[in-house]
Amino acid sequence: MDNITFLKQKLNLDKFEDYLRFPRYYEIETVNACNATCKMCTVNKWQTNGNPFMSDMVFRKMADELIDNRDIVRTVNLSRDGEPLLDRKLEERITYLKEGGINHITFSTNASLLTKKRALSLMKSGLDEIMFSIDGLKKETFEKIRTGLNFEKIMNNVSQFIKLRDSTVPSVKIRVRMVIQQDNLAEIEEWGKYWRSILQKQDSVHAKNIHSWANKLGNYVAVKEMSKLYTPCTSPFSTMIIRYNGDVTICPLDYDFKYVNGNIGECSIKDIWQSGAYFRNFRELHLQGKRDEFAFCTGCRLWDSEESKRSFN
Repeated sequence: MDNITFLKQKLNLDKFEDYLRFPRYYEIETVNACNATCKMCTVNKWQTNGNPFMSDMVFRKMADELIDNRDIVRTVNLSRDGEPLLDRKLEERITYLKEGGINHITFSTNASLLTKKRALSLMKSGLDEIMFSIDGLKKETFEKIRTGLNFEKIMNNVSQFIKLRDSTVPSVKIRVRMVIQQDNLAEIEEWGKYWRSILQKQDSVHAKNIHSWANKLGNYVAVKEMSKLYTPCTSPFSTMIIRYNGDVTICPLDYDFKYVNGNIGECSIKDIWQSGAYFRNFRELHLQGKRDEFAFCTGCRLWDSEESKRSFN
């Protein structure tokens, strides 16, 4: 299969050129700060010393363009590197997008700030899905990986959310994810069975291999040797990463803003998607089957779930 045919099938495109109309998927970082220092994260390298929150101007400009193109937009994920529950405007922003007709809104959280009040407000906001990042089933394992978080508190918050969801807004989907690494290898099966047993059929449970943050994570140890890939990554052809300050980076792993295509405060989403120099360069590189020849992409399998993901559904 040639790479264009591969992408057409992966992205469900009638014509390959359709990907250029407008991005279908979004990872939008409304806050660039976190209350944890997980060992598999580069948080100490990317957390800003200034104002970490996306401005109302940038959010509204971006949101209005998404709403204008809601027939193309499939998913808006209101999280990237930061912890989204630090953003006190998160529910307001979800509601604005939902009332504008955005079909699917989700975000990922460590659940440490998920009080009962916050859980109820999130469900009332119109949220479609929430993903909990929980990397162990034992206190010792979890707290060794997710430094700064309390295992009992996280488990109580998530359990409470599940019960509230089941009794108030059962349509909200829950995903639970583990980042597989050396410290939790022995718990994968037990972890998966536990979460599958307390969630509904509509929910999902999966474990995904640790990644190297574009080969910039110190002390990175892979849990599995991956085969070399020649097929293109789908991200440059489907997904826009919008940072807290409006910058659009080429990849979700570009935490230090090495490849910035433009800024939402200055340009439209459509113009950046169609004209961004790094978008053009990366797409061509991947279409030529050279993804592993570029240092930023070498060995990356973040978007290749067939090799790096284990599902318990």
